[in-house]
Parts: sequence; C-alpha cells; structure tokens
Amino acid sequence: MTNTPPVRARALILVLALLAAFPPLATDMYLPAFSGIEAHLGAAPGDLEFSLAVFFLGLGIGQLIIGPSIDRLGRRGPLIAGVVIYCAASILIPTVDDVAAFTALRFVQAIGASAGMVVGRAVLSDLYSGREAARAMTVLVMTMTLGPIVSPLAGSLLTSVLPWQSVFLAMFAVGLAALALTLAIVPETLPPSRRVTISPIGLARRYAGLLARFEFILPLTVASLIQAAMFAFITASSSVLMGVFGLSRIAFGVAFGIVALALVVGGQINHRLLRHTAIHHLLDRGLPLFVLAGALLLAVSGTSHLAVLIVPVWLAVACVGALSANAMSLAMATTRGAAGTGSAVLGAVQFSLAFLCSTLVGAAIDTPVRALALGVFVPALLAALLWFAGRLTSAGRASAFEAR
Repeated sequence: MTNTPPVRARALILVLALLAAFPPLATDMYLPAFSGIEAHLGAAPGDLEFSLAVFFLGLGIGQLIIGPSIDRLGRRGPLIAGVVIYCAASILIPTVDDVAAFTALRFVQAIGASAGMVVGRAVLSDLYSGREAARAMTVLVMTMTLGPIVSPLAGSLLTSVLPWQSVFLAMFAVGLAALALTLAIVPETLPPSRRVTISPIGLARRYAGLLARFEFILPLTVASLIQAAMFAFITASSSVLMGVFGLSRIAFGVAFGIVALALVVGGQINHRLLRHTAIHHLLDRGLPLFVLAGALLLAVSGTSHLAVLIVPVWLAVACVGALSANAMSLAMATTRGAAGTGSAVLGAVQFSLAFLCSTLVGAAIDTPVRALALGVFVPALLAALLWFAGRLTSAGRASAFEAR
C-alpha cells in the first residue's frame, strides 16, 4: 500500500466496505417487507421480484456511467455524488403509491448505490497490487457482508412494528452516515497527473480494448458467474423461506443472516490461504467445490426439511465468499491506468448477469426451491467450465495469472 498509516488504512477499508454494502442493504433489508409493499402498491405476484431485478440492472448501468467519470474527475467527487443520489431516492421511495414509480425509484437508487462499489475497487487498485490487492479485496468483501447478515433481520424487526416505509427511511439514515464518513475519511487516490479525459469514441475504444483482453475477460466473467449464484439466493429467499417453509419475518431474517454468514467464513478462509497460496491455485481448487455444493442443492431441492436445504446453500454461499474476490482482483490487476473503467466493466457485467439470473429465478417463482437450486448450480458450473477451459489455453497459462 502507499504511505497511508495502518490505522487510517483500516478505517478507509471499513468506510469503503460500508459504501459497497449499499446494494446488499438496499436489497436484503426490504425482502421481509415484500408482503406489506405488495399490499400497499397493489402489486401482482412477481412484481417485486422484477423490481429487484431492475435494481441489479441499475447497478450495472450506474457503474458504466461512474467508472469513466472517476478516471477523469478523480475518486471522491463522483463517489459523493453517488451517495447523495442514493439518499435522495431512499427518502422518496416511501412516498410512492404504485409499482411503476416504486420500480423507477429503485432503479435510481441503484445508480447511486453503484458508486461505492466501483470507487471502492478502483481505490484498492490505486493502493494495492498482487496478493495484497486480493487480500484487501477479501477484507472489503468480508466487511461488506455484514450488510447481508444484519439487514434482513433489521428489516424484519422494523416491519414487525412499523410500516414498510421504515425500511427505506433506515436506508436513508445509513446513507447520511456514510456520506459524513466519506467526507471525513476517504482520500483522493487519483492525482490530477494520472487523470484522463476521454471522448465518447475514446471511451468506446477503451471498453473494447478491455473486453478484448483475455486476461481481463476470463476472471471478470468467472467473478460475475460466481456472484450470480448469490443473487439467485437473494431473489428466491423470500419465496423459499417464508412462502414454502412458512418462516415468520423474524425467523426469515435469522435464517438469511445465517446463510449470509457463510460469506464471512469463506472470505476469512480465503484471506488466510492467500498468505501462502497463489490466487489462481485457490480458484483451481475452489471452483470444483462450488459446483459440488450447487449439485447437492439441486439434488435436495425436493426436500420438505429446511435444514437439509440450508446446508448446501450455506456451502455454496461460502464458496462465493472465498472465490469472488480472487477472480475480481485478477481482473482488476490487468486494468492499470484505467482502474475506474475496468471496475465499471466488471460491475456492469456482474450485475447484468445478476439481472438475468434474478429475472429467470423470479419468472419461475411458482417453483421457488427448484429455481433457487438451478440459479446456484448453473452459474457455478459455467464458472468452473470457463475457468478451466481458459487455463488450458496458452493465454490462460500466461504469467499474469501464474504470478499472483
């Protein structure tokens, strides 16, 4: 890292993690409120699942907008603007009374929430390289996973005593706190001498150049497929846990938090292994375990016992926590001089796949357990096949992978 003092560095990562946690907070916290929102808005079955998919789409588009901006304007300005947009949308959502307006504001909220994700990755890329980048990314991912652990239970507690609007008011409060911390702690890590002004044609060429790099597109796609499995669980969780297994709102929050805890466990294991194991070796060993967990989930998808179902879900989510940061750090390591644009492409592809996976799972919500199982197994299998196929090529054996 640069000469940033260790205490300051830890504080910076914590703030970046809070900012990167906006998306899981904005998705997981309102899951227990689905029934109340549907009743208030007169929504049809599947409408709120679609609003969740639209949120993922907004995260992808937002990163495409913000990524080039932070390479041109620096990191802090676009980040602060994104947090302000997130706060504004969060305070407006409780005022709506129809599904269309709700979904539109969720899209805007996602645009703002995307800033923390893309800037966080770019800042870490500015400050770290190699295994240190992967370890820093793992700490970021582990810390931000407190959002998925805490937010469903928080949403459950809020909606058990207050109307659904309280969930979005809580998001607004968290956004204000994050804005204050950003202003106080997050530095500008891209000096003016390294900023670039790019025309639309130049930007298109930069995007095309990144997408033409095998060493970028392979880990990018693998990381996106790994994350898609997590989004399948998020989308189906309310219908599976409350709809199929009849959990109360509070029990749903607890069960969701237990599953989300697997992200922290997987991330912690990965963080320790990175001290003495190369990143590509961890992916070589972890992806088959990920596929196995998905296959087990598919095999037990007809069970009537929640404990039987939760075990393979937990294992699959642990694999997400262990593997996603590694693949992301490999991709970001190839974007020197264009970290913002690279982070934007990574986020756009990731959440485009999330949008697709979430939409497909939502469309099959009449068989939610089966939809969840396929939503985990298929991305895991595709990620593994793509990774090992890429590793067999001459480009896949390039020193860009072997050195990390």
